[in-house]
Amino acid sequence: MKTVDIVTALIVIALSSFVMLGTRHLAYWSEFAPGSAFAPFWVGAAGVVLGLLLLVATLRREAHEPNGFPDRLGFCRVLGVAAGLWLMVVAVPFVGFIAAGTAFCLVLLLLIERRPLVPSLATTAVAVGIVYGVFVAWLGISLPQGLLGI
Repeated sequence: MKTVDIVTALIVIALSSFVMLGTRHLAYWSEFAPGSAFAPFWVGAAGVVLGLLLLVATLRREAHEPNGFPDRLGFCRVLGVAAGLWLMVVAVPFVGFIAAGTAFCLVLLLLIERRPLVPSLATTAVAVGIVYGVFVAWLGISLPQGLLGI
């Protein structure tokens, strides 16, 4: 498992670096909004950081952990998350991105992860608030709205 993590980390670092280098000639910022290189730069930077973190954590780990496959409950959770994401994509044109994202977060936290109500509501509010703040308020990007204009 250690070898797999090292190879994965190196591939993530290489691909992320390739994305950053391949888009360096594009405009980072235009007159009023992010340019073509904005998203690739930050996705690439995040990939490099995460790849380095995985590499360091793997190299510091001594014991070989056995390959684990989720048990029945874990497999049901994975399917629940995948189904929830699919339903969110289907629901966005009808209810809007913010409403669909809010519903997905709540279903994930309350039904799949079985977290308490108040922390789940707070986490959902913060997550949706950050998405709205970054994309709508800061970057001026209009998120998909549903039939009711929400």
